[in-house]
Amino acid sequence: MRRYGWLCFLLVLATPGFSQGRDTVLAIHKLFKQRRGSGDVWADAGYQSAVDESVGWRAIRSPAENTTAAVLNGGVPMAVGFLQAQRFSVEREASIIKRYNEGWSIPADIRRKLRRKHFHRTATDISGR
Repeated sequence: MRRYGWLCFLLVLATPGFSQGRDTVLAIHKLFKQRRGSGDVWADAGYQSAVDESVGWRAIRSPAENTTAAVLNGGVPMAVGFLQAQRFSVEREASIIKRYNEGWSIPADIRRKLRRKHFHRTATDISGR
């Protein structure tokens, strides 16, 4: 009987609920890292496009058309990238993880963004690189 008790105890500890907190923190970290990276890419692409439209190789129109093209083709993606990088900042990530560890729930906008892929562990997650 004692053997079965230990076996049941070990099976209960192996259920996903006991490691849920650690996996949720890892998923939040992965989500924020991914979104910060894509925000930086959007901002950089917008900046490069704005430079090309205003003074670069595409600046063959009048100055007013160059300015309009630079704002539309470069300014919009750059603003989107900055806003996304700000929304998924390191400070907000730390705040959400701290509040989660204190027992608060994850904000609804972040909870909606979490997908199954964020909860999967990879070799880089285990090695810490």
